[in-house]
Amino acid sequence: MRVSVIINRKAGSIKVDSLIQKIEESLFRCDVQIFQSSSFQEMDSFILAELKNKTDAFMICGGDGTINATLQVLMKYQEADTQLPPISIVSSGTANDLAHEIGISRRIGEATRLILEGTEKKIDIIEVSSAGQIKYMLTNGGLGIPAATADQSNKLRSFLQNLALAPEQNHFSQLVSQYTYQIVKSLGSTIYSMTLLKILTEWKQQGWDLEITFSDGKVISTYAPIVLVNNQPFLARKFLTGPYTSNSDGSVNLIVMETLTIMSQLKEIIKVLRGLLKENDLVQFYEVPGFSIRSKNPDRKLTFFGDGEILFEYVDQENIKCLSQKLTVMVKE
Repeated sequence: MRVSVIINRKAGSIKVDSLIQKIEESLFRCDVQIFQSSSFQEMDSFILAELKNKTDAFMICGGDGTINATLQVLMKYQEADTQLPPISIVSSGTANDLAHEIGISRRIGEATRLILEGTEKKIDIIEVSSAGQIKYMLTNGGLGIPAATADQSNKLRSFLQNLALAPEQNHFSQLVSQYTYQIVKSLGSTIYSMTLLKILTEWKQQGWDLEITFSDGKVISTYAPIVLVNNQPFLARKFLTGPYTSNSDGSVNLIVMETLTIMSQLKEIIKVLRGLLKENDLVQFYEVPGFSIRSKNPDRKLTFFGDGEILFEYVDQENIKCLSQKLTVMVKE
């Protein structure tokens, strides 16, 4: 059995050498091909080569961002009518939302053995397109305040990581930078909660004006600063944004929160944290096969995040569609 392993060295706090050792020990009877990603282009080349070599499975070691980057490449070849093998996940990222949702153990050996001992499950993929480009996501996303929160959280982690690795620093400054970065990594998904509070105080509501068109032709206008697109119930493992959402039902969950003040936003966010979010005068839920969303104000462009990554920045319109059960993942029986 050929297993193609993609490892993100920058994800989480797991030591790569130890990770590789545990993978090879767990899959000692398999033909294991290990790739440590350093660029999107190199990952693309590795995946294409492994598909040509008829690999039996892809194992992705990292967080939701690593899975998302791999998904973009895999879907390119699936669109070319290539039959994709199943994927398996070893969690080593910040939030690990997908792994948590499908019940993947944080124990490396146990997660690795799912390639041999698990069962296949087909899940939905959410397609997001804008200006002729197509991106994909598996977990949760959105725009407005949620997108700004994801963007600033990612920039903070990237800044601290680059600072910690900068060779021109003196020894003391580098130690401080590395220590700070390790603290941020250890926070995991908590960093989103911290950044969210900052974004709430900075959000400019003026000029934010959206139009949403559903696949059945229904059109609504909204000033909602919080728009969430869900393919599973939890965002960042703590926020129960889509309590009735499934990643295998062929539909995408859309939540529109017309919370126009900080107090109303905090009130609904507390409900999310407590798992008590329900429809009300300010919050509307939709379960649909797809929709499009555009900015009615040319001066307020849209930024969309999915799986913790920014998929589109400063665009006029985004189109969201559910691709029913298009990805096969290995899960525990």
